[in-house]
Amino acid sequence: MTGVNRRNALGIGAAGIAALNFGSFQARAADGLLKAVVTIGGRSHEFREEAGQDLGDYTSMSGHFTQRCVRSEVTDFPLTVFFRPDRNSDRVEVVFELGRVFSASPANLGAYTVVISRGDQILTRIDVPEHYWFSRWRWQSMPRPIVADIDKLMRYGLLPIFDRETTGSGQAASLNLMPLPSGDYVDLSIVGEFTSGNYANAGKLLMKSDTYRELTSGAGNATANLTVSGTTYSVMSLAGVQAYMPKTGERDDIGPVTESQAKYITTSDQGALELLLSQAEAAGTVPWHIRDERQNGPFDFRAYPNATWYAGNSGGSPYVRSTQTPIAIDSAHQPALAYVPYLLTEDAYFLEELQFQATWNWGSLPVDYRPSGAQPRLMAWNLRTLAQVTRVAQTITPAWLLPHSYWNERLTQMRQWFETNYVYSPRPERQIFRSAGTLDDGRGETLAPEGTWVDPWQDEFLATVLGWVVYMGFSDWKPAFLWSVGGTIARTNGVSGWVRAHATPYRMILRRAKTAPVATSWAEAWELTKSVAQKSYADANTWVDSDMTYLTYSRGALAYAVNLGVVAAAEPLRWTTEQLKNRGWKLAAKWRLGSEL
Repeated sequence: MTGVNRRNALGIGAAGIAALNFGSFQARAADGLLKAVVTIGGRSHEFREEAGQDLGDYTSMSGHFTQRCVRSEVTDFPLTVFFRPDRNSDRVEVVFELGRVFSASPANLGAYTVVISRGDQILTRIDVPEHYWFSRWRWQSMPRPIVADIDKLMRYGLLPIFDRETTGSGQAASLNLMPLPSGDYVDLSIVGEFTSGNYANAGKLLMKSDTYRELTSGAGNATANLTVSGTTYSVMSLAGVQAYMPKTGERDDIGPVTESQAKYITTSDQGALELLLSQAEAAGTVPWHIRDERQNGPFDFRAYPNATWYAGNSGGSPYVRSTQTPIAIDSAHQPALAYVPYLLTEDAYFLEELQFQATWNWGSLPVDYRPSGAQPRLMAWNLRTLAQVTRVAQTITPAWLLPHSYWNERLTQMRQWFETNYVYSPRPERQIFRSAGTLDDGRGETLAPEGTWVDPWQDEFLATVLGWVVYMGFSDWKPAFLWSVGGTIARTNGVSGWVRAHATPYRMILRRAKTAPVATSWAEAWELTKSVAQKSYADANTWVDSDMTYLTYSRGALAYAVNLGVVAAAEPLRWTTEQLKNRGWKLAAKWRLGSEL
């Protein structure tokens, strides 16, 4: 490999070492065993590395670091501590998880204090305000640096097909915090090609020298050690992520990626980077970390195929119990918090976070309903997360992670179910209108009677995700994508019989009453929608609705169709783009897919 800076014991490139020049740095304790003392309610509990169980090493995809994992528990206390020092640097990470499947009663913890030591040296003292069941947090002596080439990640399908603003060289712009005299920053960049051939570094991570000295000297306080520089994350906070996930409406944290992730991917904006990393840490606050303490990794459905934590389904084998927290998880409105941060840093904590999220999604459904979902958007976001974790999971993993074969099995099961129940279904809402919505379940509304409608805007989420899944390299999903995007094309091409002035309606009426026959053509569906939902237009080729957000979803699906060679999508993509431009509609960064804008 050319252009690779060999990493020294600190795990930092030569440029970063030259910038440090700290006399006290070399004296920092690099040896000694780790210890964490947790004090709660006047009692102290001591977790020690040497008394723990070694769960094996994680080696990053690029080979830049290898990280140990030692699990430590104490008798009659539900907290589990994972000591994770690097083998080839002095970086230290300690993870605190609450929640067990088989050996504890669900209960949140109140405020407690943690003191972390290495050998005789105290590294930090942290005040934890509270800790939710199945939530976690970590202390790290130093954040992982950015090691990703965004252009290559997109080229290999790992990121959505955004149009990037570059510096002219095709590389990501350097990250600048503010103009300060030379020497006030530490450059933590790593330069070089990845051994996998899929990634290469093109980033730069700058940190204030005082902050870096504090983090690496072992004298740092809780605030310095627990925040990503410039963000608002702290233990058990959410850094802007919606606590009540069922909340509807366009939100910055919902989409193929989050808004901050999209902004960083497209512009290399430093503020967006700080926010996306902060929200990745905040993912630990979400109570979806269901670990099998018998096998040490995320809950394994090969071992327990009939397990569930679906509310009210206590007949699961086992049924995994939880308790109330301030956070309501909902797969139909679920953000993707950890995948992009993992690609940027190769941080195993984020990979593990992604596995926990995908695990929770699977177990949150009743056994007989897997791997389906009641709504297209639920299927979209579940598929997004499952495809992401399958794409980046390693073939051979330590005990605290699940391997690629496990996730690929889940993804294959989901594809086969999807094809049977949607792609090859004889139901007219599937066969003709390509909708994943369930017509019989639609509740009654003023302009949409019960059991008469589907919602195409949710189908656009699913079509877009399916396009990305194919672009990731899962070519066996292409029939599912072509099936789904067929509905998008019919509603936007102006020749199917559907009037594209209403290309992405909130409700599409497919029969006049729940007991009436379903429409047999797009033209008939339009007449029903026009009559029942009272739609009108002046020009069939000019978008009518004032909120064009729904049209941006259609455009996302069409962008993937064109990218994947679907010729029939080209004119609809031009039309949707033209409508958005003519109205001066500002797209959210996460939906600026393709290069036509």
